[in-house]
Amino acid sequence: MKPELKSNLDKKDVKKIIELSSREWLNVGESAKYLGVSDTTFRSWRKKYKIPSRTIEGITRWKKSDLDKFWKTRGVKGYL
Repeated sequence: MKPELKSNLDKKDVKKIIELSSREWLNVGESAKYLGVSDTTFRSWRKKYKIPSRTIEGITRWKKSDLDKFWKTRGVKGYL
């Protein structure tokens, strides 16, 4: 049984830290907009193509550089 890690930060604090720490990290809506697709399409792609993400205390984000790599391998050349 894995020990559960506890944090003194609440979800609001974690969200603010992520937001302020880097504009490189995007949420689902921002990632979809960055790639020029709908939220639904992005959600489908993230599972289908296993786009790398980071989840910290329930908040999932995608790094712009990871989205760029994904687009170069799967996207339309010259679109992004």
